[in-house]
Amino acid sequence: MIGIIGTGWGARVQVPAFRAAGLTITALAGSQLEKTRRIAQELSVPFATANWRELLQRDDVRLVSIVTPPYLHREMAEAALAAGKHVLCEKPTALHAAEAESMLNAAQQHREQLALIDHELRFLPAIQAARARVAAGDIGEVRAAEVRFFASSRADPQRLWDWWSDRSAGGGVLGAIGSHQIDLLRYMLNDEVVSAQGLVQTFITQRPDTTGTLRTVTSDDYTTATLRFARGTVATLTATVVVRINEPLTVTLYGSDGTLRFGNGRLTIGKNDSFEDLTPPHTIDIPPTLSGEFPQGTVYLGHALRAALAGECDAVAPAATFRDGLAIQHVIDAIAQQWS
Repeated sequence: MIGIIGTGWGARVQVPAFRAAGLTITALAGSQLEKTRRIAQELSVPFATANWRELLQRDDVRLVSIVTPPYLHREMAEAALAAGKHVLCEKPTALHAAEAESMLNAAQQHREQLALIDHELRFLPAIQAARARVAAGDIGEVRAAEVRFFASSRADPQRLWDWWSDRSAGGGVLGAIGSHQIDLLRYMLNDEVVSAQGLVQTFITQRPDTTGTLRTVTSDDYTTATLRFARGTVATLTATVVVRINEPLTVTLYGSDGTLRFGNGRLTIGKNDSFEDLTPPHTIDIPPTLSGEFPQGTVYLGHALRAALAGECDAVAPAATFRDGLAIQHVIDAIAQQWS
């Protein structure tokens, strides 16, 4: 039922998360045949290939999950749609807005097929509860917002150079993390960004490749930006992966009558400096091996995809579409213009 292109996050997280949701993984495509075959065997995926177009030709693949570097997204997504497949595409949507717009145009020519961007956090009960609280006016007019993500995943300068270090391939923290931050704000506020400005920075400017040769890092490992929304909210986002601490993704919405905060998987509301936990319980079974917001959100997304493929189209109503992907890409492009 599900064919996955990508042997990183797609194999490591999506395969177990989608299976936990009752989906069947029928095919896996990667760039290296032997590696892909080995991973497929380890995960009991029946078909493996180094030619992603072979995956599109299979009758046992109804939905294609594209979990590859962004420079491949447009070509793969458009080919999958043309092959009659539903599409789930990893973020960021593409290299730039022109590619994202091309993807949206392709999706509009295949309206009977799903064309979604993998912003899985939208499906977490806590995020949906936050959106509902904002809509109900529980914190009044949202005047300011802040989103933060600080991690050490690439703090070691000896970590090998790969596509993530290459701006031309779509690497960098702005696309990888900033896209999620922008989407969370758009979704929780149910509002659109009307202007954006920011800063992108590369602190670790060289990394060794597999031969030990130092190669230049052209992507960003730190970004900060200010966004202005149509209804007046001013938001700041900051993301980096080269600090020596791991702090959870945190979203704080500051309203005229209170504050909502999502962090460490919990949703709280604050009034007069006192916070109350509003975190709703999980509504599905999540394997203990899938911890953290992103893997857990992937399980919820999997349940929604399973229902949608069975004919319950409303199940994926919270999902980010290719139209959302284009809107986010416009914001990313505006921030990236400040490249230093």
